[in-house]
Amino acid sequence: MELSRFREFLGQPQVNGDISRDWRALEAGLAEQLPQDYKEFVTAYGPGCINDQLYLFHPRAAGGEEGLRLESLWEQASQAFGDLSSSYPELYPFAIYPARGGCLPVCRSISGNHVFIQPPAKRGDGWSVVVEMGEWARLDMSFTDFLWSALSGELEIPIIEGDASFERVGGVQP
Repeated sequence: MELSRFREFLGQPQVNGDISRDWRALEAGLAEQLPQDYKEFVTAYGPGCINDQLYLFHPRAAGGEEGLRLESLWEQASQAFGDLSSSYPELYPFAIYPARGGCLPVCRSISGNHVFIQPPAKRGDGWSVVVEMGEWARLDMSFTDFLWSALSGELEIPIIEGDASFERVGGVQP
């Protein structure tokens, strides 16, 4: 999806960073190329909160408890979901990174629910979105298609409600 369409809902991008600089080290450590639409959106808008409901994490965001650094989200989700899925595997149908082929958390709601991107099951397939809101849902769409559907009220899962807005949270490290 064309990034410029999001200006209608979220205004002008606030970071307009360098995709290569933002993602090179993270993808090298991951040994995986993340979806281009997702990287473009995060690089353009940076760490922040969509509709005061959904936190968007960035690979070079400030760390610590107040920061929205992507790797911190991965660590938190890996620990939380790893422990829970061991005890209640029937409630956790998706593997979470760092498990091989595991879903990567990319957003967290204010109530603690998560949005993940799921790697393709086989070469040539696209990434999909997985949402955890007490129940799990796999959406066969790109990250930006998911976000557009949520912001425009077309998504049946109420992950984002109300008038669209974006508030920058923290900064991006040089």
